[in-house]
Amino acid sequence: MANEPGQTLSRAQQLKIGETSRTVRNSLSAADRIDLWKFNLKRNSSFNLGLTGLTRSANVRLALLNSAGRVIQTTNSSSNQPTAFTNLLLTAGNFYIRVNLRSKDATRYALSFSAPATSDQFGNSFQTATPLRSATGSLSDFVGNSDPTDFVQFAPLVSGQLALTLSGLSNNASIELYDGSQNLLVTGTGDASSLNQTLNQQLTGIAGSTYYLRVAQAPGQDTSYQLDYSFTATPPQQTASGLRYIDLAVGTGATPTTDQTVTVQYTGILFNGFKFDSSRDRNQPFTFKIGTGQVIQGWDEGISTMRVGGRRQLIIPSALAYGSQAVGTIPANSNLIFDVELLRIS
Repeated sequence: MANEPGQTLSRAQQLKIGETSRTVRNSLSAADRIDLWKFNLKRNSSFNLGLTGLTRSANVRLALLNSAGRVIQTTNSSSNQPTAFTNLLLTAGNFYIRVNLRSKDATRYALSFSAPATSDQFGNSFQTATPLRSATGSLSDFVGNSDPTDFVQFAPLVSGQLALTLSGLSNNASIELYDGSQNLLVTGTGDASSLNQTLNQQLTGIAGSTYYLRVAQAPGQDTSYQLDYSFTATPPQQTASGLRYIDLAVGTGATPTTDQTVTVQYTGILFNGFKFDSSRDRNQPFTFKIGTGQVIQGWDEGISTMRVGGRRQLIIPSALAYGSQAVGTIPANSNLIFDVELLRIS
């Protein structure tokens, strides 16, 4: 058994913590309801903590505290049910474990703990940003003096709503959204009752455009964090042919009729995000006659109902594009997405 732990931060009992699991045992009673243990991490670690061995009638709260005594994580354990924190990412520094008896009955307990070293999971600049692999998910890491920023990137195929929550903070941190040119779009907002940050933003960039998320430490402060994210694509409208489209700007000008010449700017991508063509990149608008078969069927149909000044994302099934024919870098039987702006009619 280790030396008796204290009931205040200044009297907390030191634990030696390493990569392999160790266990200490102690007890709580009506006269000794709180045990505080302290430990130091010399490097960023993936922390594991388990509480077992309680008597059947005991109710105990387990909490992990930062160096200032602020709760990072907490959970209750009762009726001899084990409780644990698993793979909790912590920065180097001092921490406390608090075991608090919340029932009348005394109990023994066992604390098992380990802190394997962990490496930084995410890129630290725009250039090294880590790609997100799904539209919805959760990320955990840390930011601090040794690793002040984390960057992730993603490229939605069409417009939609991005929702973020930054939580699990022991100190202040911020979440920021940037466009592909590294321009700041919006910063997360805080909750007066917690350190949590939220960010909600409608994304209307060109189809397949890259965005960046940046998690940054507050000056001089270290914290682990959890980033929950979701992207919900804007529901498209669908025509009888199977063409789908999303209007980002309706436009206020005229609508083209058959045989009229239209001038557009466009970007075309595959469903895997590969950009195969863009008049915008060439700064060279494209001109054709509407409804005469000069372009793929999805274009003739999709642009024929636009207004000048409008911008539309066309989601075109292969049957309305190039079908079984491979064209340039477009494989056969490819569904396509075009982001089109109608500039003028002549």
